[in-house]
Amino acid sequence: MNKFIESLAFFGVIILALYVLTFVLLPIWFRRFSSDAAITALKVSRKPALLTVLFIGLKISLYNLELDNLELASIEDWIQQGLNVAIIITVTYVISQLFTQIIIYYFKLYAEKSEAMWDEVLIPILESIIPIVVYVIGSSLVLEAIGINVAGIWVAIGGASFIIGFAFKDSLANFLSGLVLLVDTPFQFGDVVSLPSGEVAVIKKIGLRVTHLYIVNNHSDMYLPNSTFETQPIINLTRPTPHYYDQIQIQTLSTADPGQVVQLMENVVLAHPDTMGKIDKKIELLQQLYGFSKPGMKEEEKKKSGLERLIAENELNNKLTELESAFEALSNKVSDFEDKGLDEGEITFIRHDYLEICEMIGLVPEVERNLGRKKKLFLEEGSLAKAGEKSIIGLVRAWYGSWLKDPDLLKEDHKLLPEEWEQKIELLKRKANRILRKVNNLSTDETRLDDTLNNTVTWLQERFKRSRTEWQDPKIWVESVGSAADPQKIFLVKFFVDDIKLEHCERGNRVKNELYREMMWHLRNAYLAK
Repeated sequence: MNKFIESLAFFGVIILALYVLTFVLLPIWFRRFSSDAAITALKVSRKPALLTVLFIGLKISLYNLELDNLELASIEDWIQQGLNVAIIITVTYVISQLFTQIIIYYFKLYAEKSEAMWDEVLIPILESIIPIVVYVIGSSLVLEAIGINVAGIWVAIGGASFIIGFAFKDSLANFLSGLVLLVDTPFQFGDVVSLPSGEVAVIKKIGLRVTHLYIVNNHSDMYLPNSTFETQPIINLTRPTPHYYDQIQIQTLSTADPGQVVQLMENVVLAHPDTMGKIDKKIELLQQLYGFSKPGMKEEEKKKSGLERLIAENELNNKLTELESAFEALSNKVSDFEDKGLDEGEITFIRHDYLEICEMIGLVPEVERNLGRKKKLFLEEGSLAKAGEKSIIGLVRAWYGSWLKDPDLLKEDHKLLPEEWEQKIELLKRKANRILRKVNNLSTDETRLDDTLNNTVTWLQERFKRSRTEWQDPKIWVESVGSAADPQKIFLVKFFVDDIKLEHCERGNRVKNELYREMMWHLRNAYLAK
């Protein structure tokens, strides 16, 4: 009995010390961290940890309690089994909570900053499956702890699974199709797609059995079986860029000069703030040709905000061109150095040039310290990264900041635009830091740094923002000429709209309607159309 009491007292002290540590001391320390992962994990696990130590203490203390009475010894065995079950249940609960509240939470944050598409599809599947797996394993361990042989149960489950699988083969096909979409997913959540039926839809979620779509045309949700969705040809309207390509048919008089018509329509399309094209020309034409068909307060506000946005984008594009040239120049120098092997002087030269490129982006090197000792260099936003400053990050923020003044944007767009561009800025910072680590660890036999720099230029052009958009200029040509009974020429006007996701995916339709109205007004005013 003395050993039993001593053991209980010993574990009582341990529990008290653990309580002070987890409820008093560790929270003070963990709150100093920039991430809340540690403090969240502590909140989830500290009570279960105290319970687990308590159960273990009771088990060990009971072992020290020597019972001569067989009936009491039998009761002790039952108590030991109960404590084993309690420990298993507690540990299972903690693992499940740590997974859902820590791993999945930070996986979601990572997915928001990642340009990969698979992680956003993987998260809901893991979120649904892993807790079930954890509790199934925990339940089997509980059955083992109380003396039930689960081997026979697993065999029975295996046999039942075959029967169930055959009965629910369609559901299993949907589940496997969901996994296929996970491995080779052609979209991210929030992407706008065109279905075979012609409807425009937004990808909301891929579940274990169905894919959740929002149908823009009639403001409704659609739930499509994964196996059906996987086999359909899906056009992703937001890849490779969210710029939306559309066309309009315009009728003119048969006597209209085609060259004059084409030039006028091209200028009207370029004058619209929400279409794509050469920015210098758009800035010039915006003042001359926009808003005549429906003049008013909104059109003046649109013209003012559009002009500000175009000027900001022009500055950004020029800076991007400068950045791409700097990367290409450094890549060419590195390539020349690598042919003969790098020496210390060349390595120093490369580091100096790369830090100048980082300054152009808006990043400066900082020293991460660990207990007062230098640990490593990393790039962080400097003063030039503020909106309006002459760096890539600063100009991006100034550009999307002026875009937010567009009177046609909805409330949700004021969240969408900053999120999208801040994610791209975060990706740019991560890529720059990866190159910095490579540059700081250059060896004399380095041969692939030039490839890394060239790949960064490609990423800037394809995934960040294009600095040159000549191919997005409007294209206009004669499609057909009318008959003697109907002497009209029909022109086909093709153009890009800046972002299909804005205005609840209705931006393309609005711009198309406004362009038709504007072109007809100018054509009639020039006596080129009825």
